[in-house]
Amino acid sequence: MQSHFSPQDNFLEIISQHLPDVVPSSVHHIQTGWTNIVISASDDKDSYIFRFPRNDFFSRMMLKDYSFCTFIKDKVRFKLPNLQIFYDQDRPFSMHQKIKGWSLTERFKSLSRQALTNVAFDIAQFLKDLEAIDPKSLPNSCNMYVSKFLDEVSEVTEQPYDLSQHNLLRELEQDPHVVHGDLNPGNILLDENDRMIGVIDFAFAGISTDYCDIARIIGRSDATFEEPLVKAYEETMGKKLDLKRIKSIIDIWNYVEGKYIAYIRSHHPEIQLPS
Repeated sequence: MQSHFSPQDNFLEIISQHLPDVVPSSVHHIQTGWTNIVISASDDKDSYIFRFPRNDFFSRMMLKDYSFCTFIKDKVRFKLPNLQIFYDQDRPFSMHQKIKGWSLTERFKSLSRQALTNVAFDIAQFLKDLEAIDPKSLPNSCNMYVSKFLDEVSEVTEQPYDLSQHNLLRELEQDPHVVHGDLNPGNILLDENDRMIGVIDFAFAGISTDYCDIARIIGRSDATFEEPLVKAYEETMGKKLDLKRIKSIIDIWNYVEGKYIAYIRSHHPEIQLPS
């Protein structure tokens, strides 16, 4: 039996069936979800985010997201989503109260240079919190290496795929660290003072090189953010970064995303892709 959802599912009915106390006054389908069908719903008390996996692989990753958030919530100083998992005919979906704030993606063009510097140091502090966690202490459901995760993504895309692209990552993971895995601006939340308040979406989380997250955020951010990120990371961690190594890891992610975008265009044309 499949463990994923399709756009044809009646999501409002699924929500009302499993959460009868949540009676949304408004429902918004977020069209940018690559791995999940994402629904934003509000009632007279709060706002909620529901995620319905698009395939069986990301159903498993949703459960990893839940386990990872539960495990690290008292080990980092930023807010994490308080995920709840529900099952609809053996298909897992998640719900959490929306963390009040704005994504770094939404705020980036409005931030002053000082605000960008502040956010860079907040991100570096989050990475330092993760670095302090012993990878051996992760629950079994969370201890996937990012290189293995990327290998398995290739099975989802059904595209011709060169797994040797991940060799550098595999080599660097011999010095393992706990990582977010997908630390891009859309997963970083800011408060009304433009300080980092929370982090979301740990489906890619697990074990990798300590360069994994800093490369990910640099690769997915405006070029003007690289300098403050590098400075904040080096000062907070007390070590220099190899910018060539960062570029190599960014190239790995660009290769993977190119393959996944081709898959989305052929299988999920309803998803809004970045221009």
